[in-house]
Amino acid sequence: MTVPTIGIVADRKAASSGAWVDIPTDGIPHAYVAAIEEAGGAPLLYPSLEVHLGDPGRLLDLVDGLFLPGGRDLDATLYGSEAHPTNDPPLRVRDELEIALTRLARERGMPVLGACRGMQVINVALGGTLEQHLGDRLDLTPHRAEYGTHTSHPVAIEPGTLLSSITHELEFEISSHHHQGVDRLGEGLIAAASAPDGVVEAIEATEGPFCLGVQWHPEERLDPEGIALIRAFVAAARTRALAKFAMRS
Repeated sequence: MTVPTIGIVADRKAASSGAWVDIPTDGIPHAYVAAIEEAGGAPLLYPSLEVHLGDPGRLLDLVDGLFLPGGRDLDATLYGSEAHPTNDPPLRVRDELEIALTRLARERGMPVLGACRGMQVINVALGGTLEQHLGDRLDLTPHRAEYGTHTSHPVAIEPGTLLSSITHELEFEISSHHHQGVDRLGEGLIAAASAPDGVVEAIEATEGPFCLGVQWHPEERLDPEGIALIRAFVAAARTRALAKFAMRS
């Protein structure tokens, strides 16, 4: 059975180990890569570097699917806004690289899955905008009660969506940690799930190959919906890998 390779762009953060303190490090939480491996994929991490912006296509040449993980807030200027005071300091090169890869993956017919920030990247890449701080108009507690900890709340899945065909459930509890959300949907996207307060919790493409983003963290609650979601994405990447192999044969 083909093991599809899944591309992931790494964040850059300070890390400490022993005598080495606050060393700039390129990486993502292991839960993401472990979940992709459990789902049958082979993760491949790319550092967020300017050199990749000149030719993002060569990164996609190496993989069968693109996974967009969580992380810091996107630079608000990328969708025509000024940064909210609560926003994280952006890593602009990561933002630009993930947006470029998302657009190119869609052009190439490559499966794309986004989690939390990753859903927001998909929306912005396809021309949408973000609401920068949900706490300005509603109780943020269900979505992010305390910085650095996950909360839980139910989501309602829209019937007839790709997401509903994957989860086979129209309501379940998710693991959440975010303060931003979708404002205007990007081109060709629909809302596939929502929270009880109306916040969009999942988006998906209406046409073309697998393209789905969820505002929650499936890697933090794998059983049963989280792993089903990641397996569906990896399966779509495997189908693409097999098609590429058949064309070369």
